Amino acid sequence: MGKSIKEWPKSERPRERLLSQGAGALSDAELLAGVLRNGAEGI
Repeated sequence: MGKSIKEWPKSERPRERLLSQGAGALSDAELLAGVLRNGAEGI
């Protein structure tokens, strides 16, 4: 099995990339995983 996200370099973590580079830097799958994992306000 792969590494836990907490073991990834911060620059490669989807949440950090979203905050620093914007949604365009993430794949659709990464964006969807973020919504499914954390939910979204108002839904």
